Amino acid sequence: MARVEPSVLSAADAVDLAHALVTAVGEAHGVRVLLIKGPGAAHHGLRPVRTSADADALVSPADLGTMRAALEAAGWHEREGSELSHLFATHSVTLIHPGWPCDIDLHTRFPGFLRDPAEVFEALWERREPLTLGGAQVSIPDRASAILIAGLHALRTPAQTTRHGAEVRLLLARVLPTLDDAALSDLATLAAATGCQDTGRPFLEGFVPLPPSTPARVDPALDLWRLRTGAGGVPAALHWQIITAAPWRERPRMLWVALWRPEKDLRRDHPEIGPGRLALARGRLARLGRGLRGAPRIVAGVLGSRLGRTDRSLTRPGNPDAEARP
Repeated sequence: MARVEPSVLSAADAVDLAHALVTAVGEAHGVRVLLIKGPGAAHHGLRPVRTSADADALVSPADLGTMRAALEAAGWHEREGSELSHLFATHSVTLIHPGWPCDIDLHTRFPGFLRDPAEVFEALWERREPLTLGGAQVSIPDRASAILIAGLHALRTPAQTTRHGAEVRLLLARVLPTLDDAALSDLATLAAATGCQDTGRPFLEGFVPLPPSTPARVDPALDLWRLRTGAGGVPAALHWQIITAAPWRERPRMLWVALWRPEKDLRRDHPEIGPGRLALARGRLARLGRGLRGAPRIVAGVLGSRLGRTDRSLTRPGNPDAEARP
């Protein structure tokens, strides 16, 4: 691929070319690359067309090392992050390049699919479809796969990204009702194969046949999903998960890090904090305030998880955060 100057790239062109680049690098090194979220969702009419901030690529877990090494050889490197940011994002690695105004997110799994990540990748890869981006042919999920990815992505962090409510309501109001019996049966089959019958229940129920809900304490990954989605995806819920999952001897340190972040880490994750000690103090207080305001959500998430309930508030009619927008 020809060298690209950042000054001549629009944001949309940069992301399209990044999609083409990661596909080309994968092909050159024998790595299968499935481009998820943005291009596939827009192509299948699951969200309005908009410019993405990054290129999301799903690869088999066994190929992550090969893919990272190949992209690093092309000048890409992992974005420097705080200790907490690395603990939060265990499903992907974010790579940046000084000559590109966008990121590449390499995923080895997609949150909400609870089957083995390698099995999920194979199931999605077998159903891939071609799409032309950045002047090159790339692979995207088929429509059933894209529906599951879009729904799971929307359910995961509605408190952080308000448009997710609109996106899941779009599925419920304009996408799923238009599917015929064959398409709905296919969607049910894929949900079972990828392990998202419980996690995707809020948007699948009523459209496809689902088995009885899995009780609590049967699948630890499902328990964590229920906690996170029941808390609306607020960052404080992620802190709770990390602290409670850590060995007892490490919990005091993790709690302190959550409450009083080191200055370097705090500024790295919150670049909006201005210079100086006063701005830093205000940033710390604002962060603690957000954590306190999120406490009721955490309680709701913990209770829902312990009771084996998958939160449905985002798909409930009348929820202002769930209303579809034109």
